[in-house]
Amino acid sequence: MEALKYYNNKYGIKTITKSMKKKIFFSARQDHEVITKLIKKLKEIKNIKLILHDPTKQFYCLSEMPPELLETDLMIVKVRNECSIDLLHYAKIYDLPTLHNIDTVLLCMNKIALDYAIRKIFKTYKRDLEKFLLPNSWNQSLSDLEKFKKWVSKKLPIVIKSHYQHDKYNRFNFLVQKMEDIDKFCERYKEFLSYDVYIQEFIECDGIERKIYVIGDKVFGIERENPIYIYLRDKPENIDVSLIEREEFKVTEDIKRLSKILSKELNLKIFGFDLVRPVDLDKYYIIDLNDFPSFKGIPNADLELKNFIENFIENL
Repeated sequence: MEALKYYNNKYGIKTITKSMKKKIFFSARQDHEVITKLIKKLKEIKNIKLILHDPTKQFYCLSEMPPELLETDLMIVKVRNECSIDLLHYAKIYDLPTLHNIDTVLLCMNKIALDYAIRKIFKTYKRDLEKFLLPNSWNQSLSDLEKFKKWVSKKLPIVIKSHYQHDKYNRFNFLVQKMEDIDKFCERYKEFLSYDVYIQEFIECDGIERKIYVIGDKVFGIERENPIYIYLRDKPENIDVSLIEREEFKVTEDIKRLSKILSKELNLKIFGFDLVRPVDLDKYYIIDLNDFPSFKGIPNADLELKNFIENFIENL
C-alpha cells in the first residue's frame, strides 16, 4: 500500500510525499567485506529504495543537504569518522528514524562513558549477571609522565586503550607489563600524550577471545586466539586481527540473557561484545562492546543483517 510520509523541511513547513518503496539511507565504508555483500542483498528487496553513502568519500554542503535525506524512512550508519556522527546529529535535528540514534552511538564510541553505563547495568541486574564480571578500569592522562608512572606502578599489568573507539587510525590496545613498557607506549603513541586514555586491568585468561554478535533477537558466538596472547607468545611487530582464524562458539543461556539486557539498556538493535574467561574462575569478563561490529566469521552474516533490516523497516 502507498504510505503517507510527513517531514519537516529546512523552513519548518510540513510536506506530504507518497512512496511505494521504503527509503533506506545507508552510510558505511562500502569496501567492507560484510557490508559489500549486505548492500547487494538489500538491492534485491523490491519494496526498498537504497541510498548509499560512503563517509570516507562523500561529503555534503551543509547549507544544501539533499532533499532525499528528509524523505528517509530509515537511516543506518556504521560509524567511520566525524562525517558519520554529523549524519546522526542531522537525523536527530530533523527527527529522522535511525537504526541507532546519536545518543546511543556517542555512548558506545566513548569507552569511559560506556564503562560507566555498563557498570550501572551490572548493578541493576546483579542476580541475572552473576556469571559475568567487569575488569577494574581507570581514566588517566600521560601528560605528566612521572606522575603517571608512579600511579601505574601499583596497577601492573594493565592495557591502555584509546578513549574513542570508532576511529580506526586513532585506536589502540597496548599491554603494559613492566615500567619500561610505558616508555615504549609514549614513543609509539606520542601524539596521544596530551589526551586522557582508558585503562583496564589485564585479565589473565585462557588465551581465547569470545566475540558475541547480536542481530535483533539472534545471538552468535565466534572465538579466536586473543591478540594480546599472540603478542606475548610470538612478539610480532604488528598483528592483523582480521587474519586470526575464527571458529564458532556455542552461546550459553547466560550469554543470551546478557545480550538481551545490554540491548534493552543501551538501546542497541545490532552490536557485539568481547568476553574472556579468567584462568581461575568459571565466569567471563566483558572487556569491549561495539555498536556496529564487523560480524566477521558469522556464517551468512550479510543475509542475517538483510533479514533483520527488512523486518525492522516493515515494522516502523
